[in-house]
Amino acid sequence: MDYIDPMIGTDSLGHTTPAATTPFGAVQLGPSMEMEPWNWKRCSGYHYSELFIKGFAHNHISGAGLAALGDILMMPMTGELKITPGTFDNPDKGYMSRFTHEEEKTSAGYYAVRLADYDINVELTATPHVGFHRYTVNNADSMHLIIDPIHGVGEHEFKGSIEILSDTEIQGWKQSSGMGGGRKPHFYAKFSKPFSSYGMVTDGVRYPGRKNVESESAKAYVTFNVKKGETIEVVVSLSQVDFDGARANYNAEAKGKTFNQVHAETRNLWQKKCDKFDIKGTDSEKRIFYTSVYHSFLSPNIISDVNGNYSINMKKYHSSIDQYSNFSTWDTYRAQNPLLTLVEHARLKDFVNSLASRRTETGGYLPVWECMGNDNVCMLGRSPVAIMAEAIVKGVPGINVESSYISMYESLTTSKNSDWWYNSEKSGMEEYIANSFVPANIPTSVSKTTEFNYYDYALSEVAKKIGKSKDAEYFYKRSLGYRRLWNAEKHYLWPRYLDGSWKDFDMTRWSDLTKFYVSGNICGYSGYTPHDMPYMIQLMGGKEKYVQWLDAIFNDNTPLIGEQHMDISRFIGKYGHGDEPSHQMPYLYALADAPEKTQTIVHRICNEMYNDSPSGLVNNDDMGQMSSWYIFSALGFYPVNPVSGNYVLGTLLYKMAAINFENGKKLIIKTRNWRPDCFLVEKVILNGHEIKDGLISHSEMMKGGELFFEMK
Repeated sequence: MDYIDPMIGTDSLGHTTPAATTPFGAVQLGPSMEMEPWNWKRCSGYHYSELFIKGFAHNHISGAGLAALGDILMMPMTGELKITPGTFDNPDKGYMSRFTHEEEKTSAGYYAVRLADYDINVELTATPHVGFHRYTVNNADSMHLIIDPIHGVGEHEFKGSIEILSDTEIQGWKQSSGMGGGRKPHFYAKFSKPFSSYGMVTDGVRYPGRKNVESESAKAYVTFNVKKGETIEVVVSLSQVDFDGARANYNAEAKGKTFNQVHAETRNLWQKKCDKFDIKGTDSEKRIFYTSVYHSFLSPNIISDVNGNYSINMKKYHSSIDQYSNFSTWDTYRAQNPLLTLVEHARLKDFVNSLASRRTETGGYLPVWECMGNDNVCMLGRSPVAIMAEAIVKGVPGINVESSYISMYESLTTSKNSDWWYNSEKSGMEEYIANSFVPANIPTSVSKTTEFNYYDYALSEVAKKIGKSKDAEYFYKRSLGYRRLWNAEKHYLWPRYLDGSWKDFDMTRWSDLTKFYVSGNICGYSGYTPHDMPYMIQLMGGKEKYVQWLDAIFNDNTPLIGEQHMDISRFIGKYGHGDEPSHQMPYLYALADAPEKTQTIVHRICNEMYNDSPSGLVNNDDMGQMSSWYIFSALGFYPVNPVSGNYVLGTLLYKMAAINFENGKKLIIKTRNWRPDCFLVEKVILNGHEIKDGLISHSEMMKGGELFFEMK
């Protein structure tokens, strides 16, 4: 795990955070920076290009295309007590501090920095529900600490409250709305030594000695008498439910523990995740690979307290299982969730059961994009169906299949709340249910059709597995609706009206493309038929024609007119690797009997679009999807159709690698004739048998053994 570098992806558009956290934890304790003027690159609350730290907040969304959370910010300072943070234009006006990257230190579960304006060393670590701060005051005899419950990242905060419980304890809450819905996170904080004075702040006015405040601008401050070089520790327990939950989390995870002890425990948790894989590569390759593993195991995140309580839109529920949220499934069902299906069954069952409970226990439907239990209906359709179906079809133990099926079935047979992000008045689900495709008068109709089709296919496979043959037939038939959008003249999936006529638009303009394809990605979505590839290839005129079609995309460098959508980036021709619906495209060559072209492009992407610098991701990581694509591709295979149970072979990036499965089996991946510049494969052998069709099954892989790539 020493190769994990949380700074990878914090620059450019990676949107990752270097915050200290545990795998799938509720707490991501790290730096927050001034967010004005707002810029999309700052979604995580941290960006490598920034020069000032505003404070240290206890949860952040890492690698997403949206902003949320940033709960309960704390900021230590020396000298004059300042009660406002300052501004983007005038940071010296407030308590923000300069810092340098040379004085930052990050590793899995740990973040440290020296606040240059105050000469305070800050160290952070975490358990699943609790953040641990350690402040070393290098050159002063007192230290102030600002506690700001109103802070947030891209949210609207209505009110906050803080209460002094004793000279070593405080508690409080904030009420906010945003991508996480209506929330009221609570916290309980315990200090390692008594503070000598305290006060409250509201409306910019300081009230020394006051013990509580509740307002739209609530803050508190405490002051410690210290010796030079003295260390003060602060332990902050979070609950999205109530104070009882915050106290329960503290007692279960933090009481009696030191910073160093927790740091060691958190490192051990990350070591166990890294131990699932072994690669033989350069130090740079190891940093990229193991940081990709790290990013892939950051979310979903636990939202229930240790007592089983959790909250959705400020309504309290109780669960017998750990409840998780922050499901960016439109992104992650393509590679990140398949990776978890491969190596993380123990946690995956809780993810699936959590999703199922949204219908069976809380009365909603499967979310489109769920943050902190709230469906913010960003992106398209009921994408959780894909990850739930994959886990069920692949036999992940511990899943409540009956509850899951009810949730999936009812979510795919309703037009209620199916999305708003890419529509004006309606999502198109009503028309889709009636016609198996979304007509051209509905925004992003082609993208919606292909996504909805895949979710239908996924459910049909579950229905087939559990003996619901009529349902299986119905949803499979509905999953083929994309065929009605095939335009033989244009050689793309094309927007079409219900009367059969085609929509005319200008393919050379981004503004026209984005009307019918998410991010304007006409190439990715015209290649997105993963469950029906033989027929799609036939529609194109056969394998040779399909390869030519792919060649035209990967070699088309003609510019498009207008502003490029922010979610699509880093092109090879018209293939944009920064947009998830394209991620299967390099592997489509192999399905058309041109594996050498798959190997060439995959090798190029791995080497050109990933690196071990802060700008090592070409677009936002999308909750681990970009990183998981790299892991699969570096290991030599990819789940083009995750629910099918087959992986498409590519090329091994390293001389040797291994995967350690939870069932105790181990798959060793070896090469012959390997060189760093050699990526074309002569043949692949699994446990003594040559793979002729370019596919390796999940069930065979889980048996372990040896996967052998003979290079040309």
